[in-house]
Amino acid sequence: MTSQGYSPYAYLSGTQSQQHTQPSRPSSSSSSSAAYEPQGNHLIIGKCMYCKSQLCYPQSVKVFQCVTCDTINDLIPAPGAVPQEPLTLQQIEKEIELAHAKQRETGGDMDYGDLEALLRDKLKKFAAFNASFSSGRAITHEHCGVNLDDARKAFTMLVAMPAQIALAVMTSVEAILKRPGKEIKEKEDLRFIMLVFECPWLSRHRTPQESEYHHNITKRLFTIVSNLPSELHKYLSSWFANCMTTQTFHHRINFVNKFITQRLSNQQKSSDRNQHIIYQSDARIQAAARVMHLFFKANHSNEKELLDAAGKNRSIKDIVLVSNARDVATKSQRIPIDEYYNMIVDLIDLPADFCAWESRSAMFTFCQYPFLISMGAKMQIMAWDAKRRMEIKMQKTIENLLAEKRQRAAESGGETSIALLTQAELQHAPLLILKVHRSNLIEESLTQLSRNEMDLDKSLRIEFIGEDGVDAGGLRKEWFLLLVRQLFDPQYGMFIYDDKSSHCWFNPASFESLDQFYLVGVVIGLAIYNSTILDLPLPLAGYKKLLNTPVALEDLATFRPDLARGFDQLLNYEEDDVEDVFCLNFVGVYEAFGENIEVPLIPNGENIPVTNENKREYVERYANFVMNSSISDQFEWFRRGFYLVCSGHALSLFRPEEIEFLVRGSAEPLDIDQLRSVTQYEGFNDDHDVIRNFWSIFKEFEDKDQRRLLQFITASDRYPATGIANLSFKITCMGSHDSNRYPTTHTCFNQLCLYNYKGREKLKNMLLRAMNESEGFGVK
Repeated sequence: MTSQGYSPYAYLSGTQSQQHTQPSRPSSSSSSSAAYEPQGNHLIIGKCMYCKSQLCYPQSVKVFQCVTCDTINDLIPAPGAVPQEPLTLQQIEKEIELAHAKQRETGGDMDYGDLEALLRDKLKKFAAFNASFSSGRAITHEHCGVNLDDARKAFTMLVAMPAQIALAVMTSVEAILKRPGKEIKEKEDLRFIMLVFECPWLSRHRTPQESEYHHNITKRLFTIVSNLPSELHKYLSSWFANCMTTQTFHHRINFVNKFITQRLSNQQKSSDRNQHIIYQSDARIQAAARVMHLFFKANHSNEKELLDAAGKNRSIKDIVLVSNARDVATKSQRIPIDEYYNMIVDLIDLPADFCAWESRSAMFTFCQYPFLISMGAKMQIMAWDAKRRMEIKMQKTIENLLAEKRQRAAESGGETSIALLTQAELQHAPLLILKVHRSNLIEESLTQLSRNEMDLDKSLRIEFIGEDGVDAGGLRKEWFLLLVRQLFDPQYGMFIYDDKSSHCWFNPASFESLDQFYLVGVVIGLAIYNSTILDLPLPLAGYKKLLNTPVALEDLATFRPDLARGFDQLLNYEEDDVEDVFCLNFVGVYEAFGENIEVPLIPNGENIPVTNENKREYVERYANFVMNSSISDQFEWFRRGFYLVCSGHALSLFRPEEIEFLVRGSAEPLDIDQLRSVTQYEGFNDDHDVIRNFWSIFKEFEDKDQRRLLQFITASDRYPATGIANLSFKITCMGSHDSNRYPTTHTCFNQLCLYNYKGREKLKNMLLRAMNESEGFGVK
């Protein structure tokens, strides 16, 4: 991070330079280079090698201390020869065995003095530490040059030993981080960084003193790592992806998150006013966020593979990433996105953070690193942004209505200054009201949405013509449900449904107009904008394409598992007779109403056989055909409809998997006990016979009926993305007497209304009949 200004006295005072001479220090009153001209000490402006802050120091100095990060900069690299025998696991094991042998011989206490001396000698300088636990292999993007298995075994042994051993290692780490002795700009210098990340002591916080000591070391580590050149960041990110087990990767993420949590928590304790200003000026939090970004990129490493053979960027519109792994359909994402969430970040003033980020302020914001913000917090930001946009739209609508009234009054010769809006006009100003028949839902919805494109960022209300009922949210949810059910019905022909995966994909042979795909995009955008869960069988690949994230073969496996399995068999076939065994040409195939349509994947592809040499190209082109080129027109109109509604910046905070979660809700099995724990009662209590029978019946239902009952009550068969704890659920008593009337619901409020039914069996029959035969405000 570059500081807002620079200090005229950034150089090190009282510290020995490499030549063991103390550099002169100008008077603290001097503020211009002219003061040094008689001595020949011209001021020059440069940057700290480690935090990149802009500094000013006399030209004659050879070493200075940064006033921002306190790291000592050696302008001429400090001497630090690599020892003839760098530290190895075998040396440590030998010293431990000698200590045990000596203890057995003398019968006294264990003496690890020789081991301590070994560690201090081998780790005292950057070059020596950097050479430790060498693997002897060349450093590449796949291998870091360190035998991490040996290093982990060594640290596991050392961490169980007396404090003097920990102190020997950590004082060396601290000294090197305070004064590395050289600028870290070569990939060979990164071995030290990888080894420090392996130090288990950094995660220890058993006492306040220990916690503060390790926190100070960690902040120096993060400052240096975060400001490395981008090319070195690529190496680190690749090593994090390739050289760590999933468990170790998880520990590293927790390690960074705990550092951020500690910094934010300390700020909350010190001040609860203007907190966003405090963290935005904390360079250590920004450094930690940058380090976390390296781990985030490592977790999505396949998204970086966008270079062609010539090294040029490839468009995500014509690429499908095919892993080099043997199982090409395996997940590239090692851990889920929610592992990165930091709950303390959720407590900051997120709307202010969002506004600063949206305005492209130079200050640090957490919205720059949205993987740290939880799903629920992002939804709050989106809701806040939607409310803001709705208010702006309402204000513009009222102004337009007033202008129209004044114009009409002027045309009729009336008084223009007293033009007022009626109560009905004020109530309808912030609303987009659609009036539709159930029997003609798609056509009427498309017509009215197209007519009101400029009002899609208003709050949506639905009226079903010929039915009673005021939409307080329930009719809107039902409109979404019925519309999506019809649009995604395989019989309608817009989407192809795969029975094995229970997902659908765009139909390249659809006879429906592109306007219908536009409508689907609008509907999904409206669902997000109006916080409504949809029963949408669209796979993750659809949301990746919406957010311009490249799709991979694993995404094809999600909705076309048989095709992906065939590709896997082809890529893993190691014999030379691919052409004879698989009998394939460079042709893509799709079905159009019972007839197979063949499309060449390359010019003259129908006459070019798939061989062992070109099979990877065939898989890439065929997968691209299915997920991109064959449905390009349909998806482009779908994308236009989506972004007509979701054009705000808040959407870019989400990952594709989060958007899918946001649209579809949680697919986890229903936890009836947890739902019961958040339920409120009116006229009943939790011990009432009807309530106990209701929950007993709910639990004994199979998953299909459980979801049908939940849909009957809430208009959705899924929990919200933020979890069941955030679901409002209410059961109301309709009277103290028995009744033959069916249960009713207010889906707007997730409210179930029950009578005091006598007997468990009667309640069960009433529920089954009501939930299976109801629609809208009546029975089918």
